Amino acid sequence: MTTATETPRPAKRRRPWLPVAIVVGVLVVLVGLFFLADTIVRGIAEQRVASEIEQSLPENVDADVAVSIGGASVIAQYLSGTFDRVELSAPDASVDGVPLDIDITADAVPVDTSKTVGNVVATITIDQAGAQSLATSAGLTGTLTLGEDEIEYASEVSALGITVPYDFAVAPSTTPDSVVLTPTAVNVDGGFLGVIDLKAFVTGILQGDPPSICIAQYLPEGTRLDGVTVTSTGATAELSSTSLRLSADSLQTLGSCG
Repeated sequence: MTTATETPRPAKRRRPWLPVAIVVGVLVVLVGLFFLADTIVRGIAEQRVASEIEQSLPENVDADVAVSIGGASVIAQYLSGTFDRVELSAPDASVDGVPLDIDITADAVPVDTSKTVGNVVATITIDQAGAQSLATSAGLTGTLTLGEDEIEYASEVSALGITVPYDFAVAPSTTPDSVVLTPTAVNVDGGFLGVIDLKAFVTGILQGDPPSICIAQYLPEGTRLDGVTVTSTGATAELSSTSLRLSADSLQTLGSCG
């Protein structure tokens, strides 16, 4: 009986790259899941920070705050105890009924709100109506009009028992807590009393004690006013602080006007 010779089956080739491919695939999935989780955590963290800030604002402040957390992984930042950069905006805020647009950038923001933020820079923009409301609340009874790099102010003064209207243009400057309105031109309607004498009288009063609008009473204590820019559509104040904390106590403790 003849036995047929069996043809040997070819040996299966090893695939040395297969384990590597599996490991790489698992790593890719894990990295993808991490970034997905980080994105979800970022959104939750931004909403939570916004909510906590809104609840910590002083009673005279009304704002819907939007928060954006910058930097790399939010999870890694949280575990380190500090967020690299947090940006906040409140485009339709109001303080004592005065409408404002607020943008804030905070660097080195601690997770623990009892600790001080590294640096805070803010811009607050106010329109014509808001500027007039702010001037009125500061005790200025005249009319304030915004212009290009200047502010016009019209009011009246009593001289010799007669009420005399006047107006002047000012170049705004700042102190750490106030906007100072230094006159650059004065116009006086003195009528038969004489323009020259009354103009000198009013100019002397204004140069001796130029009107100013203190804003420290609207800001957290320790906030500095660094500058102001004026156009016909609005005025923008630049502020900063290196002592601010994002806690209710810090945000609700306002400065004072001396």
